[in-house]
Amino acid sequence: MDWTFEVESPAAVRATIAHVVLGARLPEPTLGSITLKPHQESSIERLESALDEFAGALLCDDVGMGKTFVALAIARRFQHRLIVAPAALEAMWRDALSRTGMSARFITYEQLSRSDPSEPAPELLILDEAHHARNPAAKRYARIAQLARNARVLLLTATPIHNRRADLVALLSIFLGSRANDLSERELSRCVVRRDSESTHVPGIPEVLPVMAYDVPDDSDVVAGLMGLPPPVPPRDGGSGGALINLGLVHQWASSEAALMDSVRRRIGRATALVASLQAGRYPTAGELAAWTFADGALQLGFAELLAAPTPDGAALLDSVASHASALEGFRARYRRTSHIDEGRARILAEIRNENPGAKIVAFAQYAATVSEMFRRLARGGGVAMLTASGAQVAGGKLSRQDAIERFAPHANRAPRPSHAEAIDLLLATDLLSEGVNLQDAQSIVHLDVPWTAARMEQRVGRVARMGSSYPRVRVYQLRPPASAESVLHAEALVSTKWQVARRTVGANGPGPFSGRDDIDSSTSSIPARTERLRAILERWAFHRPAAGVSDRNPIVAAVAAGEAGFIAAGYMRNQPLLLTCRAGQLTLDLEAQIVACGRAEGAPAAAETTGYNAARLAILQWTESVNASESAGADATRPARRKHLLNRIDSALQNVPPHLRASRARLATAARRIAAAPHGAAVEADLDLLASSPLSDDQWLLALSALDPAPNLAQSGEEASFHLRALLLLQP
Repeated sequence: MDWTFEVESPAAVRATIAHVVLGARLPEPTLGSITLKPHQESSIERLESALDEFAGALLCDDVGMGKTFVALAIARRFQHRLIVAPAALEAMWRDALSRTGMSARFITYEQLSRSDPSEPAPELLILDEAHHARNPAAKRYARIAQLARNARVLLLTATPIHNRRADLVALLSIFLGSRANDLSERELSRCVVRRDSESTHVPGIPEVLPVMAYDVPDDSDVVAGLMGLPPPVPPRDGGSGGALINLGLVHQWASSEAALMDSVRRRIGRATALVASLQAGRYPTAGELAAWTFADGALQLGFAELLAAPTPDGAALLDSVASHASALEGFRARYRRTSHIDEGRARILAEIRNENPGAKIVAFAQYAATVSEMFRRLARGGGVAMLTASGAQVAGGKLSRQDAIERFAPHANRAPRPSHAEAIDLLLATDLLSEGVNLQDAQSIVHLDVPWTAARMEQRVGRVARMGSSYPRVRVYQLRPPASAESVLHAEALVSTKWQVARRTVGANGPGPFSGRDDIDSSTSSIPARTERLRAILERWAFHRPAAGVSDRNPIVAAVAAGEAGFIAAGYMRNQPLLLTCRAGQLTLDLEAQIVACGRAEGAPAAAETTGYNAARLAILQWTESVNASESAGADATRPARRKHLLNRIDSALQNVPPHLRASRARLATAARRIAAAPHGAAVEADLDLLASSPLSDDQWLLALSALDPAPNLAQSGEEASFHLRALLLLQP
């Protein structure tokens, strides 16, 4: 590493550092009829770089910041594109493709849950609302991993974490494999891009005001009755839910009495069907039970003995099922009387409507029965619609989902303004509508209940608080669970905890889902948040013109007074930008250290000494050698036990080969070593796990291993790292 330095002004060196780290921004890129906003174009280079370095990237900007068109801008690099998204978003993606003049194949998560994909391997796989792929145990996850095995993967979701950090790891594992468990700060900051609308100052996204909470009436006897129900007997292939089933009933009651009674009705129907089957000496599976019932599980067909396998302990099971069914019937009889709790919920919603005359309001609930009940109580007031999985409805009858959305939000959906008689200003919807729909015409959101995750609440708000809103501020209202329900569910505390996990890991916008419960600890911030703090400093530096010819000249250097000794070095390693900082003789890629160093790098110009250059040169050289030594020793390898096992078996296969076959087996072994030592995504890692214990003969085993698909970024593996310095800023004490 023989460097000849050229001295420049500190401003020019800072600008060059910014140029190296931030990359070159495209000048107002357009996609068909779409012109990207500055915050959208600034993410393109970052994501493309991550796709090249890691074979994948996650864009988890706040809801409503235009991730769809960023993805399509990146997709221009690839000829064969495949989009995976919820079925409800297909029309939105078709429209986006039409507006940008692009084409792509499309498949839904629902299709992947049912069967293996028939799609050919794509070059780019886009997973929209990628949190639907966060469960590695689901069938769709394995099928998505197969689609991703030779593709670049772009994940899009504002809410990658719903419950725990493992959600994020599962998503990144699709293209990173087990590396996702141990990503460094630098790696995570490069493959996960997240900006919030508030700090990014995205035009057209309204401020979300603090949540206004309303208490609803309570009846503690209901919770006591539900928690006292005997446990149900599951189908033959189902596990026992125990107390969780009782808590589920309480959660439904916390949404509405209608939701609870609907669930009780279906459970009575299910229990009655089980009783009839057990009386016939048969114990059905969940599938058999579903095939035998109709009317949403409330009624059953005859001839149970034809549908299920016989059971030897039917009498004991029958007693348990009959006890559960009898208890449900007793509960329904006691609480079938008219109650005022749902009436109180509807009254609060009517008050919110009256306090915002002329404003459009969208109210969300988890359960269709809650939506139907609020619609029944409020529809006579006019301008009200409900939308569930069963379709849309207004007081005059049914209409299509799209008609309901366009009559509620014509501006956001580029639809003609409806007549006064057809206009909808209160839309009651299940969480079916909380993803991928534009409702920017609305000014208020109402949470009719508390879902199990903060991510769902964030998605609800994001339907309204997004680019193109007609309002500078959006109001959020919350109907709190009845006090007795909250005492056993702890729903608000649970959701707040999940929100804090997401905020610490990838960040979160706003004050949190509950007013007064979500105090933000400013002493910690997520890696994406710290990345944006660093980039904000560098973007300020970038206003100065960088030194000319920075990519093909000697490294440039300057010195500033910083109160302590150290340096900031910017350059490239394996064609990826790298920012190194040195403080107290220690080199690091730590984000916080970078932020501190850059914050101290704006002092007065100082005299740059040759000894400072030489010391920095030696420190960077030693750091680079340490990186190479670590990689050569496999210290950065994922699943080291599997890698060691594979490499040992490769060596053994070579030692055991007859001399006349050694040359051909050596060629196979070389290819097999590259596969065993390289980084891979989830699908190839699953294949490696199977091969690790395979009984195949040596030749067959080496052939199978060497024939595995290489990772899309495999070409970089095994190359010695060399740091190509472009700019050095010495920090003088």
